[in-house]
Amino acid sequence: MKSMCSRFAAPLFTILAVAASVGPSSAHDVWLTTTGSANARRVIVNYGHPGDRPPSFADKVVDLFAITAERQVSLLDHLDVARVRGNVVAASQPFVDHGRTLLAARYDNGFWVKVADKIYRNATRRLVSDAQDSLWSGKFAKAVTGAGAPWDRVLGHEIEIVPLSDPVAVRPGATLRVRVHFRGRPLAEAMVERGDGLTKMAEEAIPKFKTDADGIADVPIVKSGPALLVVDHRVTPSSTPEQASVDLYNATFWFNVGPSRRSRQETR
Repeated sequence: MKSMCSRFAAPLFTILAVAASVGPSSAHDVWLTTTGSANARRVIVNYGHPGDRPPSFADKVVDLFAITAERQVSLLDHLDVARVRGNVVAASQPFVDHGRTLLAARYDNGFWVKVADKIYRNATRRLVSDAQDSLWSGKFAKAVTGAGAPWDRVLGHEIEIVPLSDPVAVRPGATLRVRVHFRGRPLAEAMVERGDGLTKMAEEAIPKFKTDADGIADVPIVKSGPALLVVDHRVTPSSTPEQASVDLYNATFWFNVGPSRRSRQETR
């Protein structure tokens, strides 16, 4: 019951804004960031896009783990509603983080039906038998809090971004190679998007990098600060064809890029 109460604890005007929005909310991203000091770190489950941030709902988070080289700890219990940068998000309880942690979550965004032009509802064909379109949406998120995290760990998410070198060690001007896995195999010809989770960009302006036959994409890193990699993958027919026409899978990987060597020298 607590999770249901948490889900609807967001301000009424926010909930109304979500209900009135148009477009498939299922296409939004879920990504993980952090807040707080090392002794009281909290994981933030973000939802949406920069400039379009519906609430993230704690009861849609299937699992949330903090993973180090030594152990794996669940942070799923007592996810709270919080407000970060003016956005309603789900936040974990505080935990100790020495900066060597891989964070991972799965988020079931459920079924969506198209009821009119550009208008979608979080429902199934059971109640909307005449839906114009329908889909299921699952989201998988990873993040690292610092150098030395087990960034190369393959977690077995249905879709997953796996760096091929430590992403925290990369600097502006370098390239980060990543592999995209789908159901345990490399996903060829997938488009990996690069952003920061903060800057609003037009769809056509988002930098995208295609994976090769081995599921590998080369992503240029152009600036320091937060970096967010995103990949979407659509599968037809759906695994549940009685309820959806398409399954939409989304994976993200968030990390912080340090300053370039030149920038460090200039500040000395």
